[in-house]
Amino acid sequence: MPELPEVETVSLALSKVIKNAKIVKTEIFRNDLRWKIKKSLKEDLQDDFFIKPFRRGKFILIPTIKDNIFLIHLGMSGQIKIRDSFETLLKHDHVRITIKSNNDKIYFITYNDPRRFGYIDLFNKKEIDQHFLLKKLGVEPFTKELNVNYLETIFKKKIKCIKDTLMDQAIIAGIGNIYASEILYSAKINPYRSVKTLSKEEIKSIIKATRQILKKSINIGGTTLQNHLQPNGKLGYFFQKLKVYGKKNKICKKCKCLISVSTLSNRSTYFCNNCQI
Repeated sequence: MPELPEVETVSLALSKVIKNAKIVKTEIFRNDLRWKIKKSLKEDLQDDFFIKPFRRGKFILIPTIKDNIFLIHLGMSGQIKIRDSFETLLKHDHVRITIKSNNDKIYFITYNDPRRFGYIDLFNKKEIDQHFLLKKLGVEPFTKELNVNYLETIFKKKIKCIKDTLMDQAIIAGIGNIYASEILYSAKINPYRSVKTLSKEEIKSIIKATRQILKKSINIGGTTLQNHLQPNGKLGYFFQKLKVYGKKNKICKKCKCLISVSTLSNRSTYFCNNCQI
């Protein structure tokens, strides 16, 4: 599933073409995604204008001048393709929006999703805090709300391991399996550690590693894992920089021991038994 850096990459790419762009045409080729797309979507978007998109957790949110918000959730395998010329429809292209940019150039924004675990929605901006996909999201990793006191307060009430806690979207929004492994490796924390055992200094290390790794990945385009493509069709490059995820039986660059892999909450978890305590 695309995580925060991949979603931020897509949001930034969209910003370059759809800010203040007129919505010319909306086509829905298949509406049975994880949740069905509203029948009124095409009519509600007609002749509206997109404003600058932004990201919340793993969701792309695009305000419009009619006071609505267009939501994109990429799910497990969703991609956004941005093209400046018409292309033949591909098998898993489910939604295509034609826009006219503020310099009168036509772009085609296509949502492609082979597994159909993503979602497209439109709702009034007044409902943003109550939207069923957004209302329970935790703090954003780059905001001041993510701090030691915030996490300490939560950790005191939980017995879960730190990896599962990092991936809990109600605590921190945007972190998934890949980056949770990378963050804990950087912070030298074993993924199986109970959050109750973490010291203040260890929590500081986790926060620092979270921001550094996510920022670095955004800067170089997200990961190349599975189906993620940047909207220009290019693969992200952070996969080549991953230190632990997908590195089963590879040598840890810190201590030269072998990287371990195990299953935690039905997800592959990569770590170094020697470095991460």
